[in-house]
Amino acid sequence: MTRALIAVGALLTTAFIILGLVVYLTRSEDRVSADNTLAENLTRAIQVSDTGGDGRVDLRRIAPFGWDRVLVVQPGTARDAVSAELGSEYRGMLPFGSTGEVFVFARGKTIARIADYRGRGTFSGFERPLDVLPRADAVLDVSELVISPASR
Repeated sequence: MTRALIAVGALLTTAFIILGLVVYLTRSEDRVSADNTLAENLTRAIQVSDTGGDGRVDLRRIAPFGWDRVLVVQPGTARDAVSAELGSEYRGMLPFGSTGEVFVFARGKTIARIADYRGRGTFSGFERPLDVLPRADAVLDVSELVISPASR
């Protein structure tokens, strides 16, 4: 009887290990969360450039990782519109209560990072519901908390 219980226990343990491996090895990320540090740095840079800086925010300095364009997305924009511009499925997820513009930093068709603007500024001069700034032109002008693309 003891041997039978040990055999059943060993089989159950083996089955759970195999099931765990299958789940682990076939998983994929469903959502890409906003980068809190990047969002805070972006919001702070916009505020500082307006109050004591030169009125310019260079996104290349704030986001020193690899990306070739940034999508500036208005709140409430349909995921399908972002996916169409990105060239792949948009799986961005923002923190609860986020109401500001979303910056989707992309490398080719993939998302490099996402940051949401958490300040009180308003965005002007951007195409709606989303605008694309190539890395070379990823500079913002800020004047009295009105944020606009510097390249236009």
